[in-house]
Parts: sequence; C-alpha cells; structure tokens
Amino acid sequence: MHSRRGGSMPSPGFSLRAPHMQRWLRVIVPVVISLAACTATRAAAPAETASAPPNILLIVLDDMGYNDLGANGNPEAPTPNLDALAAEGVRYTRHYADATCSVARAALMTGTFPAAHGLRPNHLGLSVGTPTIASMLKARGYRTQHIGKWHIASATMEQAPTQYGFDNWYGFLHNNELNGPAPDGIHYRFPTYRKPWLRDNDAPPEPQPGHLTDLLTERAISFLDQQQSQSQPWFLNLWYFAPHAPIQPDPRFRKKYPDTKEGKYHALIDQLDFNVGEVMAALDRNGQADNTLVIVLSDNGGTNKMTDNNRPFVGAKSLFTEGGQRTPMFMRWPGHIEPDRVSDELVSIYDIFPTIAQASDATPPDGLIGRSLLDPQRAEFPELYWEYSNSENHQYSVLSADGRWRLFTLYDAVGLIDLEADPTGRQDVKSQYPEVAARLTSNYLRWRKATRLVSVDYQSLNARGGAVLRGDDLQRSPGYAGFTLAIGVTPPTTSGTAPAVIAEQAERWRLQTTSSGGLRLEVLGQTMEAPALTAGQCNEVVVSTQFNISPVRPSSNKSLMDLYVNGVRVAERTRKNPALNTQGYANPTYIGMNPLGEEQFQGQLSQPLIINERIVPDDQGAMIGNGISGVPPTCPHG
Repeated sequence: MHSRRGGSMPSPGFSLRAPHMQRWLRVIVPVVISLAACTATRAAAPAETASAPPNILLIVLDDMGYNDLGANGNPEAPTPNLDALAAEGVRYTRHYADATCSVARAALMTGTFPAAHGLRPNHLGLSVGTPTIASMLKARGYRTQHIGKWHIASATMEQAPTQYGFDNWYGFLHNNELNGPAPDGIHYRFPTYRKPWLRDNDAPPEPQPGHLTDLLTERAISFLDQQQSQSQPWFLNLWYFAPHAPIQPDPRFRKKYPDTKEGKYHALIDQLDFNVGEVMAALDRNGQADNTLVIVLSDNGGTNKMTDNNRPFVGAKSLFTEGGQRTPMFMRWPGHIEPDRVSDELVSIYDIFPTIAQASDATPPDGLIGRSLLDPQRAEFPELYWEYSNSENHQYSVLSADGRWRLFTLYDAVGLIDLEADPTGRQDVKSQYPEVAARLTSNYLRWRKATRLVSVDYQSLNARGGAVLRGDDLQRSPGYAGFTLAIGVTPPTTSGTAPAVIAEQAERWRLQTTSSGGLRLEVLGQTMEAPALTAGQCNEVVVSTQFNISPVRPSSNKSLMDLYVNGVRVAERTRKNPALNTQGYANPTYIGMNPLGEEQFQGQLSQPLIINERIVPDDQGAMIGNGISGVPPTCPHG
C-alpha cells in the first residue's frame, strides 16, 4: 500500500484570470420574505441492522483538485494510497463542495447552507449550539476528536471545536496561527508547515518540531491506538492542511521530484498520500478497519498555480465553476459499501451529514439539505446554491437539481453552462437559453430570502413591545460581517421625554431615543445621530452594518454603518481598520429597555426582525424596493 509514483503533467492550454469579486449587483430581494425553508427536511433512514455502530473517520484534504487524484484519471498524480482506498469502496466523479475553505467546512459540519448561518464566507464562525456532525454523534455515545485545520470562518477560541460537540481537538483554528502569534496582534505571518504552532484543546498554541502533515498523522494514529481497547465508537475528524499553499514538502519527499513548481507540488501531495496510508495502516493494525466508515473529500478545487489541479474542468478555487467546486470524494465501509465502484451520481458535501447519521443510527437535526448515500431509496439531488457577499461585492451560483445547468457570476457577468453538452464548463450558453437563466435566477432569489432571516428566541416583557432576544449569537450581534435589525417604532405623543432604549446588547450596541425625540446609534464605540421620529406614528427604523475584518489582510478592514427611517438613510458612517471585538456576543438583546430593565421606551415597538447581511442603499441613499427593501414591513400598512 506504500508504492510511489511521480512525474509531471502537461497543461491543457486554458487559463482564467485571477479571481476578483464583481461589484455588487444590487440584487435586493422583495419586501415579503418567506419563513419557510427552500428545501424539505430529509431525515436519515434508520439503520438496517442493530449491530454496533461503526467508527467514523472523516478526512478532509485542503485545496486538492479533481485532477490531483490519480484515480480520477491522472497517471502522474502520486496518490497510490488514496487510489487504493478509493478502490476499496465507492468513488464519486461528480461531487460538489464549495469554492473556498471556510464555507465548505461549515456546510460539511452542519449539513446546511452556510449563508443560513451568516457565512458568505467571511464571519467569526458558527453560533454556539449549532447542531453539527460531532454533536449528533456525541449524543449517540461516540467519542469525538478533531485533528488539524478548523477554519470554519475566522474562529476565535469562543468558536473552537469543543464548542460544537468534540471532546478534544488538536490543531489550529485557521491558517494564520501556524507561524506563531502576530507580534502586534494584527499582522499575522504567512502560514508554514515547518515547526507549526498548534493548539492542544484550550491551551495556547506552541511551536511543534516537525512537519505539519506528519504531526497531524502522528496525533491521529495515537488517537486510534488509544481506542483499540475501548468499546465506545469513535468519530475522528481529520482535516489536513495539505496540499494548501505554501508548498513546503518535507525534504524526504522533495528530493524525489524535479526542481519545478509541479515537482514541488507533487512532493507535497506524495507526503499527504503517504500519511493517509499510515492512518489506514493503523486501522488495519488495530483491527478497526472493517468497522470503520472512511470518507475522504476535498473542500474546494485546486488553485491551478502549481499544476492544472482541476483538469478537465474550467476554473479554480474561489470561482463558482466546475473546477472551483468539483472535488475528489470517496467512501469505504467493508461489508456495507461494495468495493471497486465508480459512480457518476450527483453528490455534494451536504450528503455527508445524513450519510453519517444513517451509518451510526444517530438522530440527525431537522433541515439537512442532503440525503444519505447509504439509502437506496434516497431523495432526489436538491438544487444547490452558493454565494459570496460582503455588501460591496457579490457573486453566486446555482446548480440545477438535474445537474445539467450551472448559473454563475464571474466579474461583472452572469453566465450559464450546459453541463450536459459541455461537462468541462467552458461554454457560456446564456444567450441560447435565456429562459433557463431567468428560472435559475428566480430560484436563487427565493433561496436567498429564506437564508437571510435570523431566527431568535423572543420573550415578551411588556405590552409595549419590550422583549429580550436570545440565541444564534453570532448572527444576532453586529460587529462582524453583515447585520440588519428592523423594528417599528411609535414614539409617545408626550414631549420632553427622557432618553429611552429601543434596543441594547451589552458590550456590543445600543439604539435609543434622545431627549429631543431623535435617534442615537452606538455600535462598538462608533456613534451616529438622526432627527426626531414622528410622534404617535409608526416609523420603520433599520440599523444595518457590515464589519469586514481580516487577520490576514488588515489593510482591507472596514466597517459600514447605516441608519434608515421609513426607507430613507438618515445617517451613515464608514471607518477604516475597526477593532475586532469578540466580547458580549452571547449577551441577550433587550428591546424597549436596557439590561437592567431601566430607560424603558414608553411608546410602542413592533417585534424586531434580524437579517444576516447589510442592506444596500441606492445612489440616493434610499433602500431599494418598496417600503423597507429586503425586510418585511415592521409597521402596519393599509
């Protein structure tokens, strides 16, 4: 199982420009937002037998393109162990993940669209309490272990794996940590495989001698060895960094290949493949192989910078194209999955969660997008949607349920691919099939509506609309990525009233009336004021913010704040380099009073609505659309 191949592969002769996000298309959804989900909940079928649940080994490869796997048709790819593993089960030739790391990982762990959690793809991560594969398996009695990269968005320790069902974890929250702490707390060094800084559960990161890929494998094998004498089933979430840049193979592999970019890249893949082989050998040695479901996939397409990772498919990582999203994926489970199978069935990263649920006979959460690949009576493949948005740049893609059509944006254009006629995704046929493009665009807008509204726990406190909001903390709180709160405000007719709170979340933000009846908004130390509201009349007030914060590119950090009254922007603020503040996300949001129950609003407030993105104004500073664009009306309309 440890034979080796090496070599180079010619380029097919096509290329795409480096991806740049197109300007915001101003696609703002209509007034009415459906609270119904776009896709029906698909519960996993019950297990066929009452035998002991299998162990689960989920291996994620980072930026490994379709053409990086020898079994997918590249005889030069140095992947004998991965190829052998794929041959021992079923290999899927049409698996769709995502175009970038963080959203793919969120989709994998939750089985739901990342946009429904506010990830497009920049965010702090998932709100604590979000159901995951790990939390489901832990409830089923599994021992759960995460090893390697996490990077479900720009997670801090408040969003570490132990918050989402893992008993233990070892690795790094995101690539920025690998080369040690930022000296100034802002400018992280470029990541590295050599002597990486890694975390062991909640301990601070420390430098580890050795190569990152080897270190993760050593910890994985140690975990497997510890389980040998245990009767408890286990879930090992092994997420490698390879073959993600920087391309730094260990010298023992580097010396085997030509001194070229492709040779260097193949050496890193060879090292990754060898390490996967070592993990499989440990399963064999411990007698665990026959009762372990192994799933291997890549989170997104390759970069095409070192070799043609995604051949024959067009595009690369970060693009909503076949090459950017179609990745290697295979499963092995002796006695349950027939070996030597190659399937052209449409499958996606969303199918992993329900597949694991059925294999383990665990109870999955409601709302999963995919279907179990172990269920012979599985539902049809769902239409899939992907989206990037930070309120200034926007791109999206739709894959039809029959797998024939891909609608996508690239720079300032919207294209349509007929994958039945051109599986590689080269030809734009939008002009030939305008009705198909229109239908998929309409479907996308309906989906987008359903993923924008944030569901929170609403507890009424008085008849004037006073309330407290809890739950889904990272979406309920402004200060990272997009946030919008809309509320109907009817001020009392009495004049000279004291300042009163409309909404307040301690340590994060506050919206209040002033003594003159105007509005004052404060978000993380940034303030703005607006004129008085009309007394005795319901005013639709909208607070909308976008905080773009990147620990990798701090020069691009920016915050945008807008305050609207009755559809017109009455105040705005843009700030460069806002500070990252992760305090207070879990604090309740009080409506109509402060957290102490004081400064109560004496007029009437409607139940607020929260949306997980910033609303974009038109050129005149008004919200696009009828009434409050993209937000259901918060005041009665006759």
